[in-house]
Amino acid sequence: MIFNTYPWLKLPFEQLADMIVNHRAHHALLINYIQGSGEEELINLLVNRLICQSSQQLQPCGQCHSCQLLLSQHHPDYYLITNEQGKQSISIDQIRSISTKVYEKSQQGGNKVIWIKHAALMTEAAANALLKTLEEPPENTYFILSDEHNSQLLPTIHSRCFSYFLAVPELEESINWLKKQHSHSYSDNELATALLLSENAPLNAAILLQPEKWQQRKLFCEKLLELLPENNFWQLAKTFNNEDFLERITWFCALLGDALKAKQKVGRYIVNRDQVPLVRFIATKSHDEITSLYQLWSQARKVLLSVAGLNKELMVYNVLAQSQLIGYQK
Repeated sequence: MIFNTYPWLKLPFEQLADMIVNHRAHHALLINYIQGSGEEELINLLVNRLICQSSQQLQPCGQCHSCQLLLSQHHPDYYLITNEQGKQSISIDQIRSISTKVYEKSQQGGNKVIWIKHAALMTEAAANALLKTLEEPPENTYFILSDEHNSQLLPTIHSRCFSYFLAVPELEESINWLKKQHSHSYSDNELATALLLSENAPLNAAILLQPEKWQQRKLFCEKLLELLPENNFWQLAKTFNNEDFLERITWFCALLGDALKAKQKVGRYIVNRDQVPLVRFIATKSHDEITSLYQLWSQARKVLLSVAGLNKELMVYNVLAQSQLIGYQK
């Protein structure tokens, strides 16, 4: 069962499923989450509960014809909408198509369920088209919209939904869970670091802790400790390819943030608990230098996340060149 694998999902599911069982479920549920907190597993189970036609309990029966159709991914009354491959947005045509279908009679005689994944990717026109359906929802039709907690969904859509935030588990619970997932031996400081670098999302932390990925981070930190005393940022380019740049930016920004905490004597709040010597060295630089580097790298991260089709190689060398200049200005 899902709760044996992801125990922190039990309470959120029970809270939401209770509304379904007691006929209090809102026709439009908006789930916000931190990526890697088990959001897909939770939503798939909620979809199953809405589709199930036999269970009187919180959990779906898993045995009825509707459950079996869903399991085989052929249920005619369940629709999943997300951006199509190679596209950056959910189009108005996708929403219009689903809006037409939901007003038709249920083929299995039960609920119709529409999951709009990454809902903030809807174009404004698509969101407005959906709004009309949400204002006058068809009978026995349920929409689940989901997206990350910091996504920008139109306020008009937000106001038509029942909002639910899927919280990540407590740090200690996540550390215990990670210990069970990894045969490789990690210290508590390493496990805590992986979680803090992943916004406390256990599934993302588990990915970061895969031996090859974790070794890449260790080598990156070792290279920083070697090159930063000489302000030799150019050599960092050898430690990653263009596709890794976003990840390395995230790691370096976390280290810079930790150095600023150390300078403010609040080192107990640092993220990189397994890299204390590196954090302490960075903290020997001036406050202005650390802040300038943080602003430069975090701005590059923001651009990479928001602008498609960038020349990543050019951006890498531009950031490294500007980083060297900041060091020379100290």
